[in-house]
Amino acid sequence: MKAGFIALIGATNSGKSTLMNSILGEKVSIVSHKVQTTRSQIRGIKNIDETQLVFVDTPGIFEARGRFDRAMVSSALSAMNDSDAVVFMLDAKKGMTPTFARIVGKLRTVRSPIALAINKVDLIKKTDLLKLTGKIAEAAPGLFEEIFMISALSGDGTDRLLAWARSKMPAGQWYFEPDTSSDMPLPVRLAEITREKIYEFLHQELPYKVAVATESIDGANIGQVIYTSEDSHKSIILGARGAKIKSIGTAARADMELVLGRRINLRLLVKVKRDWREAPEFFEGIGLEFKK
Repeated sequence: MKAGFIALIGATNSGKSTLMNSILGEKVSIVSHKVQTTRSQIRGIKNIDETQLVFVDTPGIFEARGRFDRAMVSSALSAMNDSDAVVFMLDAKKGMTPTFARIVGKLRTVRSPIALAINKVDLIKKTDLLKLTGKIAEAAPGLFEEIFMISALSGDGTDRLLAWARSKMPAGQWYFEPDTSSDMPLPVRLAEITREKIYEFLHQELPYKVAVATESIDGANIGQVIYTSEDSHKSIILGARGAKIKSIGTAARADMELVLGRRINLRLLVKVKRDWREAPEFFEGIGLEFKK
């Protein structure tokens, strides 16, 4: 038997969460077109024959400023250094941004095998893709064991990436039971579903100003609190006559029922907590390290 961890790293919106969900065949990590959607490490488990692959979806690496942003980036870097293999995902459309150089600099200290997965290759011309791979070879000679051309959304090219990851896993007992798809606690997973719907229904910067906590799970009844830092944000989340919060709740409930396999009642409350981004318990609740 073999088992190991594969860190998925990259800039924000490079397709890490989409790739992991595609490989697992179910939604474990939430997805949004907005940047910095993933806030902490999320592990998804894929078992193939005698091998257990534990994929670690990480927050996108970006120029962090506040305590919360720094904790997210630190989480991604720690996963990179603690895994048995690393997959660096690059958005083919964006190409070699300044963040690419920053990540390559961090990767040079990693001892585990590293592969590059160029994502969204179906969205650019083949001639442009060839130019991009040539530039990458010049910028990071010898860094990547393999370069894979993939579409995380359609799954094209991911079979070869999976085969490479399997070949890098060390011998050892499995970390999780065979029927486990993620080690994410259920309250956190349900909270993430609601946060995804907030990203979907609220625009611009507001989704980054909120957090979701699952306060209770009592049979078919689930209670959650949406925390925001401003009174004005609360009214936006609620919407005219509660229309916005109702839309969020309806969409979140539908996804939760798919995960739980049963009908549920979802109750959402919106509360103002001005310092939630500085609260140690919030960091701990989603698996981030709080540094003073």
